[in-house]
Order: sequence, then C-alpha cells, then structure tokens
Amino acid sequence: MEMGNLAGAGEALDSSLNTIYSEFKLLRDETGIFRSTATKFELRPHEGRSKNINNYNRVVALDIGDGVDAQQAQQLADTTTSYSPGEVIVQVVLPGSTMRRVADPDLLARTGRMLANAYDLKEDQDGGLQMVNWTPIMGATTAVVGPGDYLGAIQRLSIGNNRTNPEPPPGQQYIVDHPLKLGALAGRLIPLTDVPLGTNAYLPLTHARGVTTGPGAGGGLSDEILRRGLGALGTFWGATVKKSANLLPDANDDISGGAYVSEGLIYVSEVEPRSDPDTSNKSLRGAVELNYWGSYVWGTYRAGAYGCEILGDAQFPAAS
Repeated sequence: MEMGNLAGAGEALDSSLNTIYSEFKLLRDETGIFRSTATKFELRPHEGRSKNINNYNRVVALDIGDGVDAQQAQQLADTTTSYSPGEVIVQVVLPGSTMRRVADPDLLARTGRMLANAYDLKEDQDGGLQMVNWTPIMGATTAVVGPGDYLGAIQRLSIGNNRTNPEPPPGQQYIVDHPLKLGALAGRLIPLTDVPLGTNAYLPLTHARGVTTGPGAGGGLSDEILRRGLGALGTFWGATVKKSANLLPDANDDISGGAYVSEGLIYVSEVEPRSDPDTSNKSLRGAVELNYWGSYVWGTYRAGAYGCEILGDAQFPAAS
C-alpha cells in the first residue's frame, strides 16, 4: 500500500504545515559582581546633585625638649570627593498588533526581562571601567600576567602604595580580573611545563623556579586548579578572587583588572532600577512603551592608595 499524500517539505502537501516554535530563549549576559565588591551610598531626595565625601589630612607628632614652649601648631585641611549620579534607561515599544500576532504568548514579560538584563549589564560594565582609575599599575600592555603581578598589587595595596606614610586601607580586599587573564595565572601556578625558566606562557620568562618540576607536579593547589578551575584560587595573598567577563578589552586586547578594597570602589545609587511601562498613548492602539531606568554613578576613593590596576594581555588561547 502506498503511503499516500504526505505533508512536509517536498511532499504533496508542502504548504499546509504551520511552523511551530516550542521554545523561546534569551541570550545570556555575564552576571554582575562589582556591586558586591563596592561600598554603596544612596543619594536621597533633596540631598542635592552629588554625594560628597570629605577626608582630613594628617598631623605629625614632633619631638620637643623639656620646658620648651611648643609653638608647633599645625594646620588642618580637608579634601572633598564628589560623585554625581546620572540616569540610565532601556526602552522598547511593542505595538499591539505585534503582541497579538507573534507565536510567543509571553513576549511582553520576556521583553521586560531583556530590559532588566541590559540595565544590569551596563551597570556592571560601568563598574569595571573604574579599574583604569587606580593610580599604581602592575603588569604592562601586551604582557601575560603572572603570580608576581598579582602579588605585587596586593603588597602595594596593603600599605596604601606609600612607604613613607603607610595607609593600610580598610575593608575587604578583592582581586577582580578577566577569566582569560586569571586563566594565565592559574596556568602559571600549576605548572603545565617542566621548563624551569619558563619559556612559554605559563611561567615568567625571567624567573627560575629553582628546581625542574614535571608537568602537574606543583602540589595540592595545582591539583585543585586542574579539578576546579578558577574557583580553586579562592583567595590570593588574603584577597578574595573574583572573575568578570564584563571587563572589556582595548584595541590591543589588553584588559585592566584590579586589586582593591571595598572602601575604594564607590557606587552611589540615586534611583534603583525600576520598570515603568506606558500604555497612555491610545493612538498607538494597544502598544506598550517599556521603560526600565535608574540613576547611579561609579567612582573611586583614594585611587592612589585603595586600589591597584592590573594590566595585561587577554587574547584568546590559541593552539600551539
């Protein structure tokens, strides 16, 4: 018996089947981490245009002889750092006819999530852009960073980048960098090579290990890195290590990460993000104007003492 009239491409009834979309997905964005590493302030209504932080200068204790009139009065001074929030918005207009005709019955709600994701992405990327504002820099353009760069950054941070007048910064210490740079750090900690002078990307070119080690013979940390990846780093020299792909490369494929304390990275919120749909324009016949907006600003405090930029190459890994 013949199969008869089949429905489908190239068959008898090739125009009679509907195209059914059974799943609707959103593109993924990197989860933001910078707000969790920052000190947050609120600019409340009627407090003005900016959030202002004052800090005072030092005074110095002096030796003085017995019975001597001091006459060593010192002048106080203060310095103001201001942070002025600006508004950020994401907007999409969905015509009523579009919502009626598309196959996705949840298009309106899904679009709302897209707007929220876009706002969160920009907010976190703006936080990452602050890494270039730390005054001391470890690493260099086109250089593959290694343990020494991160260790040097934490050492400088621990004394406020000042040997004459040390200023140990308060707050939790963080290292935040791009996964591709932290991957090079992990590779250099394993090690993956038995060359003691490090003539490849996994060991510094100028630093011997002291002994020749076989691949994978770096000890317990090496084993954990091989098993768990970047999560095995956990802390480095007392600093919590976090990765963020929202740190963006420059034209030379270099990326600036940072070692800093929470009191050095400032986030000022004026208006927390909110959804504000508008259906008031009846001439648009059922259209919904979706607005998702807020007001914030990022900044650094004591950029020369409370953080250190970690600059280095972040090219994609390539086959050898």
